[in-house]
Amino acid sequence: MTSATKATVTFMATLATLSVSSCANAQVSDNTNESFSSTTISTKPVVKKYQRPVLEASKPLLLVYPNTSGTATIAASSSFLIGSTYPNYALTVNEQKVVTNKQGFFAHVIPLDKGINKFTIKVFAADGSQAYTQVVEILREKARASLSPSGFEVAKNSFEPKEDRGLNVGELIEFSVRATPGSQVQVLLGKKQIALASIASLKTRKAGTPINRGIEAAYGQVFQRHPAASPDLYVGLYRIESGDQLYLEHPRFVLQKAGKSLTVASPATITVLRQPQIAHTIHKDTITRVAPDLARLTPLPEGVRLIVDGYQGENIRCRYAANKHVWIKKEDLSLGDNSGPAPDSVARTIQVKEDRYGETVVIPLNQRLPFLIEQNLKTNHLNVKIYGVIADTDWVYQAPESGNSRLIENVSWKQPEDGVYQVDVDLTGQRQWGYFADFDDNNLNLHIKYPPPIKPILAESTTAQPRLQGLSVCVDPGHGGKETGAIGPSAIREAEMNLAIALKFRDLLVAEGATVFMTREDDVDVSLNDRVDFAKAKNVDLLISIHNNALPDGRDPNKEHGTSSYWYHPQSQELAACLKNAEASTLGFPDIGARYQNLALCRPTNMPAVLVEVGFVCNPDEYAKLISPASQQAAAQGMLKGLLNYFAKK
Repeated sequence: MTSATKATVTFMATLATLSVSSCANAQVSDNTNESFSSTTISTKPVVKKYQRPVLEASKPLLLVYPNTSGTATIAASSSFLIGSTYPNYALTVNEQKVVTNKQGFFAHVIPLDKGINKFTIKVFAADGSQAYTQVVEILREKARASLSPSGFEVAKNSFEPKEDRGLNVGELIEFSVRATPGSQVQVLLGKKQIALASIASLKTRKAGTPINRGIEAAYGQVFQRHPAASPDLYVGLYRIESGDQLYLEHPRFVLQKAGKSLTVASPATITVLRQPQIAHTIHKDTITRVAPDLARLTPLPEGVRLIVDGYQGENIRCRYAANKHVWIKKEDLSLGDNSGPAPDSVARTIQVKEDRYGETVVIPLNQRLPFLIEQNLKTNHLNVKIYGVIADTDWVYQAPESGNSRLIENVSWKQPEDGVYQVDVDLTGQRQWGYFADFDDNNLNLHIKYPPPIKPILAESTTAQPRLQGLSVCVDPGHGGKETGAIGPSAIREAEMNLAIALKFRDLLVAEGATVFMTREDDVDVSLNDRVDFAKAKNVDLLISIHNNALPDGRDPNKEHGTSSYWYHPQSQELAACLKNAEASTLGFPDIGARYQNLALCRPTNMPAVLVEVGFVCNPDEYAKLISPASQQAAAQGMLKGLLNYFAKK
């Protein structure tokens, strides 16, 4: 068997083991006319209920962060002590006075030196007598020490690449390893010798000094990945050449110094792939990414056929076009699908149909092929790029057979490059209300949602008539069950606050005529996927997830707090801003913005979907309001006001 043949066989063998899971696809539900106005996923109780700690006379200090069961480990240069004492008591930390609010809640910022930090917390009763003392230990890990120049070693588990790689001719491999400073280090890859250079020496190298071939081409990339000038870190790049016959090749790192030599093989393997393979997606809503484990792109339905031309560990590289690749987890693909035709098609007549969800642009194909969808609100259009398709489109039916289109102004197509077919859909109105794509046999369907059937409203109207009649909303109280969320100074969980606000918001929505679907109405476990799938199945007009915020170590809860909201798709940005504006104004919390963020509850495209962070659990004053029923009611009213403002705008 030749090396090239071995590489192809091994490529298939490496990717043959698959794990199968299921995920619900976006479907048009038939339950809009259900007789109830509120429903939930599940009311199954959690087996082990949360036991909230409380203050006691013998221990008038409740410390909820950091964990005091042992020595807490924190990587940042600072942290905070969050907790509570009795309202008329006083605290010091290492003799420094702690600011407590009138409820006795506090968030005290502490600096951290490298190594063990000890903090003595003293509690003083109202009469000034010392009532309690507690010592907290926090370990801030020291920075990794460089290997000693007097030694002669290669650090274990420091090899790059760390995962098996399948590559093509012309691709770059970045090698790195930690080894004794002052040494000469090279990589033996097949018959090639690749010299590595110390990052520290590269940073001081003058312009024009020769650099290892490949590093010169990616000089900036190396420096961004390895900003620290560590004398024991060696790096180098190699470009796969046409004559390289690599089959499960373990790179060997060779260390030489003072007449001594040490060779260590990397556990990862390199294989040069000579022939691409065919695969197809086996799950609904298959996640696609721009690089292994990085940013997401449009998910793919089940059965989409793809060209596979590389891998990195469990991540499979799929070729959409000559200059377009995505990465999909091995468990989401069936490989070795080489018995059928290549993944390509001709696209002919485009049609528009309608159903209860909205209108659908139907693009006929010979097989299921990968696609990307882009949304643009400024020009109010959607475009879908389908890869592997050549146009033969002589007819485009711009509207359903029943008459004029309510949503679509124009449908056009173009072939921007070989094998890329683009359909542009110009939409009517000033907003988009949702979309998703699926396949019916081999027809690609781009579903576009109708706006909610509610009458125009005035946000400040005092009419007794329901203002949101015809609107359906999925309200998601964040966390629940084992997922407690953040825990506040008196040990009340974020999940409890989220649910209390959500239930009050639900009641206000129902009073305004809206149909409400709750992802939970009790302290139960509900997965992120189940929450999203529930909203899709109910075919709601809006998805609003209610949370409260917290900060990581290294920040100051007394300075960073307020109301914010989050969106992922452009169609949700305006709703996020309206909800946040009204919420911050109603509660009097600082307005810290409506922000883009990749969150599970913001990712569905079927409807505008936003996540609202009402306030900060780790801020003592905001927390005091968030646990108050009156303020929870105000938070619900703020969100309702934001929703009314949103519908009153256009």
